[in-house]
Formats: sequence, structure tokens, C-alpha cells
Amino acid sequence: MIGGYYFGRVLAGIARAVRADGHRVVAVQTYPADLEREQFPQRPPEGVSVGLDMVDGLIVITSAVDRTTLARLQARCVPTVLVSERVPGIEAPVVTPDNAGGTRAAVEHLIGHGHREIGFLGSLRQTDILERYEAYRETLLAHGIQPRPEWFYVAADNQEASGAAAGRAALAAGLPTTATVAATDRNAVGFMRVLQAEGLVLPVDQALVGFDHSDGGARLRPRLASVDPHHDRVGELSATLLLALVRGEQVHGQHLSQTTLVTRDSCGCVDARAGARPVGVLRGGKGPRKPASASEPASGPAATDAWQRLADVAAAVFDGGDARSPAGTPALEQWLRGIRRVLRTAAAVALRPSPEILAGLADTTRALRPHPEALEQLVPALRGVEDEAADQVRRRRSEPPPTTGPIPVVTSATRPPGRAERARAVLGAGTDVLVAVSAGCTQTMLVRSGQLERTIADQYELDLELLHADAQAIRSLRWLPRGHRGAAALALWADAGPEYVAGGDPSGVGSREPEGRELEIVGTSAASPQARALVGARVPVASFPPPALAAEGPGVTFVIPVTFGNSDHGLLMIGGSVDTHATSARDKFDHWAAMLAVALDREARLASLRLQREALAEAAERQRALALDLRAGAERHALVEDVALEGTWDWNIATGEVYYSRTWKALLGLSDDDVGTGIEEWTGRVHPADVRGVQVAIASQLAGAATTLDLEHRMVNGDGRDIWVRCRATTVTDDAGVRARMVGVLMDMSYARDRRGMLTAS
Repeated sequence: MIGGYYFGRVLAGIARAVRADGHRVVAVQTYPADLEREQFPQRPPEGVSVGLDMVDGLIVITSAVDRTTLARLQARCVPTVLVSERVPGIEAPVVTPDNAGGTRAAVEHLIGHGHREIGFLGSLRQTDILERYEAYRETLLAHGIQPRPEWFYVAADNQEASGAAAGRAALAAGLPTTATVAATDRNAVGFMRVLQAEGLVLPVDQALVGFDHSDGGARLRPRLASVDPHHDRVGELSATLLLALVRGEQVHGQHLSQTTLVTRDSCGCVDARAGARPVGVLRGGKGPRKPASASEPASGPAATDAWQRLADVAAAVFDGGDARSPAGTPALEQWLRGIRRVLRTAAAVALRPSPEILAGLADTTRALRPHPEALEQLVPALRGVEDEAADQVRRRRSEPPPTTGPIPVVTSATRPPGRAERARAVLGAGTDVLVAVSAGCTQTMLVRSGQLERTIADQYELDLELLHADAQAIRSLRWLPRGHRGAAALALWADAGPEYVAGGDPSGVGSREPEGRELEIVGTSAASPQARALVGARVPVASFPPPALAAEGPGVTFVIPVTFGNSDHGLLMIGGSVDTHATSARDKFDHWAAMLAVALDREARLASLRLQREALAEAAERQRALALDLRAGAERHALVEDVALEGTWDWNIATGEVYYSRTWKALLGLSDDDVGTGIEEWTGRVHPADVRGVQVAIASQLAGAATTLDLEHRMVNGDGRDIWVRCRATTVTDDAGVRARMVGVLMDMSYARDRRGMLTAS
């Protein structure tokens, strides 16, 4: 998958690190575009080969690639890094969040709230979750608590539905715990909603801590306490290791990324000042977290509990704290120094910040990518440093003005400000800082709201375009939303015919990109001549997308299967930005690919219907010509019957109906109205002396006689006279060998018998 707070943030971190080194990210989604809700297959797809001949190195997120493919890449010495997944026999570095440190902090925090019966909720299929479960048990044992089997709430996967199912099972078992650590936020959300639906109050009846720090957890009531694994830092660390492998350096073993415990209402921390604190290891995974030093933002001679708390909260609520300014200063450190400078200036010379300084602080806040609840967490921390600065002024412990930036000059003509004036300036400056930080956080939320609105508009526009698009419009990508700026290309499987469908895979995933298949590039929105020249070209699936397509435009190049149900049409390549906030792992491009597959299905069905209509028209024309031929043949046959005085009959043995020709009726002097459709029209007119012989002959035919029926007998004609006739017939069988029809002719033998009698008499 390519979107959401997990996959999206990991991918965003990868992109940041790789772009800084001059490389480009191609994100290949190996699961189908139309996964049913959040039911991810239990095993990775087999035979993934998209783009593997084009990469300098590969980062595999969880179970995206099967072991066989990884072994093949290892044999080819392709630099590879695994994220949150260990594969037996694959010697590649593994990057994970510090699952043990984060879980340990969560369990110890709940113990600090007085809990002893602490449960664990999760599915143990993935490396990350298994590490969290083991750390949960070890932490309880370290505190003298023996974990019980009934405290483990089993989930089928990491999604909300499984958390809800575990919640119902826990309630059915009497809810044996007073607190629970969930392996993922989505498990925790489902668990919480089931408990609340039964009237339980969190955290009074059950305290809860998740693991992911997702936006969805912040929107709950009570807000979900969670361990922030900083998925973007996991991605950035994995990219850093991959680049080292590409350079030929030796990288082995597991590498951990620091986690942060974010305490909120659901764990029992009803005071907003509870906030967040880093736990575990540093981002590079080279040892335990260091204590504060002179190089850290909230440290130094003036470091206090209030400033340290602001630094810790800021580190937890800003996603972009690791970015650096053009001068090389970490963005978070620059933000903290700016606030310190404002308060110190107010405390020293009673000057409040200028509009330019406040605008810069707001812009810096926005650039740090604040979490949706950042402002709520930052307000008490900012008030804390403001109160501390004001108290220092009142106690004559104000710090000297900052040594950087403009410093007011105090001369004999100016009166130095008094303590009360400086204290008021500190409070006013603190309010100014709050307003500026609020503006930065609010602008981020407004931008996010605008992005969501743009996404909805794009989806609506795309759906309508694809509903009306014909084959040419689909292939030329004219259905792309007008607001989309990234390059796109559509490549369909070159082996035309029935859709390629993986067999024998109950998940519907299977080997959708088997090695050796080819793709035909049928359209692109890229503008370069090199990219346009590729339309109509065929490329091996392992060589898609070609560099001329993937190199266009900023951002990440996504490659998504164009699949829906059992249909697999090919691949959609599209450039764009990564969604790091969505609760679902489905990205908007995932929706585009699924809708494109539906449109291609519809176009294929319409093409099939057109071919069927043409075939039916041709068949109707042939049938009309045949009917004319049959009519002409029937007319010729009737003329022959009239000349030869032979009447035909056709007996459908199954239905009992008999067709008697016009000549047959005329031989007996009967009109059309005189003769019905039963066999008795023949046998009922046989001379009584000949009935037995006719019945025996018919029975012999029905019994399977090898010879045809050939019998002369007498019949009574329409005016009551006896005439001699000769009846010849054969029997036709159906596919099962059963006698189905008897077809014959009737000839008037009266004249021939008279001639034979005359010859005998002479």
C-alpha cells in the first residue's frame, strides 16, 4: 500500500532522505487496488517483478514482497532494506521503530496510574507487533506482575474491525483487565467503541494506550493515548541505510528508530500538561537516548523544567522537527530559540516582538508540520515558559537580552523599564507567541482541509470522466483531474485476450506480475519528447516504468495495479505527493486505479457486445439467406412431388406429431383440413387386412431394425375406395442413440399393380 499514516509516513521519510542524495523514489504497490475494505491478505503476493531491473536499491515495507523474489534479488546483489519484517534466509538490514522501548514506556505509565491487570490487544503475525507483545510481557514481569493468558486479547489483524471483535470477546469474558495496551491505534479504536457502546467509561472502567499516534486517535473522546513510532523517521532511517549499501558500505542487523509516548485522556492523564516524552533510542539506532546536553534546544545554563517540557512536547507534536534550516540548524531548535529570544527580550528591555518576527514564527510553526492536536499540547507548555519568565522578572532574575538579533540601546535619555513594565511585556510577548503559534497550527489544518476538499473534487471529476470515457479517452488519460500536475502513464498487458487472473489463491492476489510478461504503454500525460515517444512501445514488466517516464515532475512516482475483482489490466504510473494523514492505507491513486479498471472492464464488455451484435447480424443475414434457400428448395421439392406423385411424411416420435405433405394428402384424395398431425392419420386409413403388417414394420423400425421400412399395402382414400400404396421410411436417432424421428415417402401403386395384373393374365 502507498498511503495513510503508516505506509504514507514511511514513504514520506524515504522520499526526504533519497531526494537529498539526488535519487528518485518509485513506490510500487504490490497488492491489488481493490482490496475489500481493510482486509489485507495474510501472505505477500508471489512473483512481484515490477521495476526490479530498474532500481539501484529496494526498500521493502512489511510483507510487500515474497521470500522467493527477495532471494532472487539477494542472489543478484541488489541492495535491499527490510522495514518491520524479518524474512528467513534473507541477509538484509531490518529497520523498525523501537517497539520494545515504546511498549515498555506505555506499560510503565499505566502501572504508574495504579493498574496491575494490564492486557495486550493485537495480532502477532508481524514483526513489530510480536516485539511489542514480548516487551509488554517483559515489562510486567520486571514489575513483579505475572501476565495471564486471559489478558491477551487476540486480534485477527491490525484493523478496527478486529479490535472491535476482540472487545466483544473481552466483554464476554468479563473484561479481566483494568487497562490495555493495543498493538495499533486502529485496534484500539475498535476496542474502545465496543466498550463505550456497552456503557463503559474510559479511562475509569478501562484505560487504553494505542501504538501509532494517528490523527484518528486524536479525534476520539476520550482522546487516545498512543506511542508515536515516528513512521517517517523509520522511512528516513531505512533510506539512509539503503544509500549506504548502494555506496558499497557494509550494513547489517536491526536498526531502531526512537519512539515517543504521547499521553492523553484514555490512559488517565486528564491534565493536558501530561503531553509527551521521548523513549527508547535515537533515530540512528546506535544506543540509548542521550541525556540533555548543551547542544539540545532546551538545554544549557538556562534550561529549566518548563523549557525542557516545551522541548519534549514540541518534539512529539511536530512531524518536521528533524528538518534543517539553510544554515544547518535543526528546525525545531530554531523554533525554540526564536521563542526564547522573544521572551528574553521582553524580560530584559520590555519590548514585545515585531509583526515580522511573529510572522516568521508562524511560518516556522507551519513548516514543522504540526499534528492536529499540537496547539492543545503546546498552549500549556508555552504558558509554562511564559510564567517562568515573568516570575524571574518579578524576582529580579531576568536573563540578559539575547546575543543575536537587534538589541535596543538604552542611553541616558531613556529610562530603563521597571520590573512591572518588563513583567507586563513578558505576558504580552507570551500572548503574541501563542497567537503566532496558533496561526501556524491553524494554517496547517486549513491547508489539510483544502487538500481533502481538493481530493473529493478530484475523485468526483475522475469518476464522471471515466463513466463517459471511450476506449481512446481511457488510454490517452484524458480522464485525469484537471488539477493534477504529476506525470502519468498507462501500461496494459501486451498479451491481449482474456484478463489475466491469478488462480488458486483464495485472497485473489497471487502472481499478478509474473516475470517475463510484457506491458504496452498505451498513453501518457508526460510532456517530454522522450516520454511521448514511448507510447505504443512494449517493455518487460521488470523494466517498467522506463526512466523517461519516472523522471518527470517532483514528488514520488507511484506504480499501482489496475485491478478490480478478477480483472487485471496492467499498471498505472502516476506522480504526486504522499498522503501521510489518512486513517486508511488506501491512497487516492489507489481509487483512481480501481476506477480505471472498472472503466476498462466496461469498455471491454461494450466491445464484446459490439462484436456479438455484429456476429448476430451476420448470423441473421445467413439465416435469412438460408430461409430463402429452404423456401426455394421446398418449392422445388413440392414440384417434384407433384410430378412424381410421391407424398412425404415426417414423424417426431418424442412429441407424436407427424407432418404430411400436400402431395401425401392428394394421393388419398384429402384436403389440408381433412388431415391432422397424428400417426393415426396414416395407420387409421390402412386396409383392415394390412394393419397387422404395417404395425409390425413400424415396430421393427422403432426397435432398431438395420434395414429401412419398405412395404406395399392398401389404404382407404377419401371417397372410400381401396388403393395400393408403397411406403418407404427410415428412422433417425438423437445424440443419445434414441429413435427420435421416422421420415418416409408414400407412392400410389394402383396403376403399377394393374399393369402387373394385365401382364400376368396375358
